[in-house]
Amino acid sequence: MRFDESRMPERLSESSDVEKPRKNMKGGSENEEEEEEQDDKLAEVEDEEAEEEMPSFSDDEDFVSTLTDDKLCPDLFLEKPQKHESLNNIIIIDNLPRVDTAKLEKLKVVVAKVYNKFGPIKNEYYPIDEEGKTKGYGFFEFESEQAALEAVKQTDGYPLDKSHQFIVNLMSDFDRLTAIPTEKDDFGNLLWWLSELDAVDQFAILSDEPKKTTIYSNSLPQPVILEDRSKWTETHFVWSPRGTYLASFHEQGIAFWAGKDFRQVQRFAHRGVNYIDFSPCERYLVTVSPAQRTDESVIIWDIITGQKLRWFPFDQQNPQWPYFNFQDQYFAKQGNDCLQLYETETFHLVDKKPIKVPSIADFQWSPTDNLISYWCSEAEHVPVRVVLAEVGQTFQEVRSKRGDYLVVKVDRYTKKSGDKNNVKYTGMIYNFEIFHIREKNYPLDTLEVKETIQSFSVEPNGHKLCVISGESVRTSITFYKILPKGGKVETLKVMTQPVTTAFWSPNGQFLVLASVKTGSSSSGLLLFVDTNDMSIMSKQEHIDLSDVEWDPSGRYVATSVSCWTAKRDNAFKLWSFQGNLIFEKNIDRLAAFHWRPRPPSLLSEENIKEIRKNMKNYSKVFEQRDRMLRTGESARQQEHRRKQSEEFKRLRDKNSQRLQIQKQDRIRLRGKDTDSVFGQDQISEEIVEFLIKTEEVEMK
Repeated sequence: MRFDESRMPERLSESSDVEKPRKNMKGGSENEEEEEEQDDKLAEVEDEEAEEEMPSFSDDEDFVSTLTDDKLCPDLFLEKPQKHESLNNIIIIDNLPRVDTAKLEKLKVVVAKVYNKFGPIKNEYYPIDEEGKTKGYGFFEFESEQAALEAVKQTDGYPLDKSHQFIVNLMSDFDRLTAIPTEKDDFGNLLWWLSELDAVDQFAILSDEPKKTTIYSNSLPQPVILEDRSKWTETHFVWSPRGTYLASFHEQGIAFWAGKDFRQVQRFAHRGVNYIDFSPCERYLVTVSPAQRTDESVIIWDIITGQKLRWFPFDQQNPQWPYFNFQDQYFAKQGNDCLQLYETETFHLVDKKPIKVPSIADFQWSPTDNLISYWCSEAEHVPVRVVLAEVGQTFQEVRSKRGDYLVVKVDRYTKKSGDKNNVKYTGMIYNFEIFHIREKNYPLDTLEVKETIQSFSVEPNGHKLCVISGESVRTSITFYKILPKGGKVETLKVMTQPVTTAFWSPNGQFLVLASVKTGSSSSGLLLFVDTNDMSIMSKQEHIDLSDVEWDPSGRYVATSVSCWTAKRDNAFKLWSFQGNLIFEKNIDRLAAFHWRPRPPSLLSEENIKEIRKNMKNYSKVFEQRDRMLRTGESARQQEHRRKQSEEFKRLRDKNSQRLQIQKQDRIRLRGKDTDSVFGQDQISEEIVEFLIKTEEVEMK
């Protein structure tokens, strides 16, 4: 059967699903190529007609739309996920029970009961492992950062059951911990100055115009400049308590400098910082920016990593910041009628709540033990109260367990009898309450002083108390000895000198009594006192004196006149502990002088006792070394001179021998002995003397 192709329907003949007869067969169309070409042209025409019929929705090339996407689709954009400026409203709960998907809903209900009281949970996510069980932790998003922070404070350590105790952290803390760099730059030996052969201390000064910071080594015969930089700091500088870091202040924050080249080792971004404080072990830094009225006006930093650990708003009513205990285990912050005590392992409140202390006025940590002392002011007929408390896993008031002495000055009004509603006060009585906190039963001594007390201080590593009382023109300096084992306070000596402040040596025994400039007073009197025999070793003067500071070793004292108290004669002087002037230097616009601190000694009590026992032998070596350094000589110079002297003797002996060997030849050539032409009467001798050094020897 043969199909007539010309009679087939048009749609069927053009369909690609029906195979057309082969044109190249015998009897096929002879104009095949012409037909295909016509079909292609016809298709192009149809496409052009279709394009002309369809309207164009594209914009012109120079068209600029004034409508934004959020205006075109406002409803859709309301549902768009918003990017958080921080992750402080998201918490991570670890140590959750691992359950399968069948029990997951029950777990969600249990967890929701714990956290719904802090605020609505917007989102929650429980990661699932390959076995179809939860991984033991979850992510929870609150509406506010405050709700998340409160949830962390209240539920970290929450016991869900015997096997599961929650570990709760902010998501921002997780990022902080995971972002700790694994490799640190090598800044060299940060304690390099401690290996100095002569144990020379360092100090830094700051001049205000131009802003220049200079670091000196207190070498003999005079200090040597180690580093001198302009605009090192914008306001002032602070040494860390162990001397490892030098902190400089800038508008953007704080920078730390350390190492032999004083390279920058750390930065802390906190704009407008005015005050900083270190923890005693240099693990944490506290920066305070009162101008910033935010929740991050007071920030605690990790010094090693440079990360923020905790932050607080600046309390105008209680303008104090966190203070750390002696081992950096705890820090405390004063609040309204409360004391906020935190431990540094998790930076959470001890016992998960503040300690109620009505009318708290101030507090202070013990420098050697986990003891904190605070006092409460008088309120509503409740007398003044001084409390000593021991800090551990709990906060407990104690009478005494550790420490040396706690000296509290109490000011009392004297009154005369009369109507209870009309009491008249006639004067003041000053009492010292001295607590023996190294002894049992917490013995207490009371010392009464009837004169106005200007200042008082307790001897470091000793048992003496120095009290300066009286008027500014004529003051009395009274030295007391605090007798151990419940003994009374004994008066050692009373002096009458126009001084205002006592500055103890860090090792005790020696102190400087100084008349520091206050207002129009500018005597600048300096008394160097040995309290073993209560003798005045030296009496000196430094006019317009503003600061007195002992070096860490107790060998030297620095006095300075700051540009903040005097407009001229700004200078610093270095004295020996006996009051001998060693060095002085005028500095235009001197703004600050500070010795570089030293870390605590690593010697044991047995080592210290052994050194004290043989101190005379050590002293001879040290004194000889000091005398050598004071004359400007060094071991290298002495060795060089010794070698020169030996070389001269060697050459002299060699030439003398050669002269003796050649003597007969000279006689033969000259006919006589010319070596003896000049007799002894023809030789003149001149003796020249000059002073090398002086030494005082005590004759017994």
